[in-house]
Formats: sequence, C-alpha cells, structure tokens
Amino acid sequence: MITLLFTIYMDAQKDDFGLLARILSNFSLFKYGAFLGVALFAIDFFWTWKDRKQNVKENDAMRHENNTLKAKVYDMQESSKAAAEKIIPPLK
Repeated sequence: MITLLFTIYMDAQKDDFGLLARILSNFSLFKYGAFLGVALFAIDFFWTWKDRKQNVKENDAMRHENNTLKAKVYDMQESSKAAAEKIIPPLK
C-alpha cells in the first residue's frame, strides 16, 4: 500500500528535480526498508510453516483419538449384542 502511494506521489511530482535529489540523498533508507520487508516476509513464511506442521500433528492426534473411541464403541456394541444373545436367543 505504501509503495502504491509512493509511486502515485512520485508520478505527480515527476517534473520536480529537487524532490528527486532529496529522495536520492535518502536512498539508503529504501534499502533498509526493503531489507526489513524481506526479513518480515521470511519470518512470516517460517512462522506459517511451523504452524502448519503443528496443525498436522494435532490433526493426526485427533484422528487417532477418534478412531480409538470408535473402536471402543464398536467393542461395547458387540459385547452388548453377545450378552443379549445369551439372554434371548435369536429367531431363526
């Protein structure tokens, strides 16, 4: 956004050579600003990568827990069916 505003301002002031000279004298600030932008982008990329890795681990743990609970429910249903068959024999 700042780059867009800067380019619009520079386009409006393209005939003012004094402004261009003042900007050229502070050109090292643009270099530091660009370095800061690249550093922030790298930090954001690393942070997103670590967050995604953590989310995958949590998702796998939840999937494993869900499968374990499903297996327990299935075992409970099977044991209750077996107990019911002992009490009331199935009709043939």
